[in-house]
Amino acid sequence: MMRKSNRYRFQLETDLLSLRSLVAVVEEGGFSAASKRVHRTQSAISLQVAKLEDRLNTKLLERTSRSIALTPAGETFLSYARRILELADEAALAVTAPAESVRLHVGFAGYLAPQHLHSVLARFRRAHPHCELSMVLGSGAEILEALARGELDIVFAGPEADNGQLLWEEPLVWTGTSNLENDPDAPIELVLMPPPCSFRQIAFDALTKAGKPWRISIDANSVQAVQSAIQAGLGVSVLPLSAVREGMPIITDSMPALPGTSVLSYAGPNAAHPYAQRFIDFLITCTGKHSEA
Repeated sequence: MMRKSNRYRFQLETDLLSLRSLVAVVEEGGFSAASKRVHRTQSAISLQVAKLEDRLNTKLLERTSRSIALTPAGETFLSYARRILELADEAALAVTAPAESVRLHVGFAGYLAPQHLHSVLARFRRAHPHCELSMVLGSGAEILEALARGELDIVFAGPEADNGQLLWEEPLVWTGTSNLENDPDAPIELVLMPPPCSFRQIAFDALTKAGKPWRISIDANSVQAVQSAIQAGLGVSVLPLSAVREGMPIITDSMPALPGTSVLSYAGPNAAHPYAQRFIDFLITCTGKHSEA
């Protein structure tokens, strides 16, 4: 039988804020950015992580003046911390969820759908067993039109309309394989979605302003098609940073600067839907995003 003094050595005595602080520091790449995400001061975040390390009697982060990296113990602990936070958040949602059974119709602009959307939906569904989810992916213009017709309850898209709620901002990037290395004077081969895709016009405007010739190499009918073409090395495109998948190189030195973009939520005619705002808050939490506004 394990003695009491030893048994407590293997029990984690900490609060969820310490775990959130650690996860935020790692995912945001530093204490300053983490403080904005967790809504605490930078010194408070640093203190939370230090207390956690003290309670574990283990160093989790290697800190230098320029960077922060996980120790081997930190890498192991981080996966558990994420799981603990997921369960804690799901528990809070489950006991506060509305009791009525209703369907929530959600629309995502394809280029904004989180990489792990299936996991987000599964977690939301577990915490809200009375909410049936209906999901539509499409262009921003398409799903906003569906919202106006009352076919969707909530839409996540870029700044295509005027009445959205800002969720977060992110950079636009050039991604792909440029053909300029072989022929600097050749037109840049672009992989873009057809009008009214806003990124299409942004690419045209940036290249024209920089005096760089271009031509459409591939007109792709979906974000997935753009991503596949980029991964196959068939040209260059403009996408939000979060839409850049593994195997898609980011071009930083030979292409003109791009503006940023933003992600907004748009509510349908049924603004009082019992699950709409809960889904928005859940998505922000799951993606680790936050608005600077």
